[in-house]
Amino acid sequence: MSSPPAWLPQALALVNFPDLNGLEAAAYSHFQTDWATHPTFRGDEVRVHRHPHLANSNRWNTYWHCVTEGEPETTRTTPIQDRLERIPWTRPVIDNETDTNSGIKVWANVRGRDQHVCVWFEPENYLIVLKIARNHFILKTTYRPQSNRRAQLHRDYTTWKKTGREF
Repeated sequence: MSSPPAWLPQALALVNFPDLNGLEAAAYSHFQTDWATHPTFRGDEVRVHRHPHLANSNRWNTYWHCVTEGEPETTRTTPIQDRLERIPWTRPVIDNETDTNSGIKVWANVRGRDQHVCVWFEPENYLIVLKIARNHFILKTTYRPQSNRRAQLHRDYTTWKKTGREF
């Protein structure tokens, strides 16, 4: 396996914290710092929802959505270690998505009535989903897809590339 690009920071690691709560606090602090300003993606801002999440009123909505999973939103009460550890990757992957040597794949898709952009840092298996809004993007979620989801991502990307469209 090749080494990660120089722009990718180290992931957080649970072993460096007293417990999951310590890791979560560090991840949230990192997220707040990274998202104090809006990065740009293909010329438009990427924004986050800073209002409180329904399941955790002490955390920004977008952050909590990135580090938890489940429906309905109110059941998202426990953060997932793997998601917490990779929070430092979110902004750098967005900032460097045009680095052609890094293995990042970008394509658009539709889920329900929303249009999204998938930014998949495939060598590290890290997916970022951005919702397309009128004049900006909204960070929806981040995660490391399991094997069945990875296969679907490959199909989605291949289908998108066959259209000849650029994003």
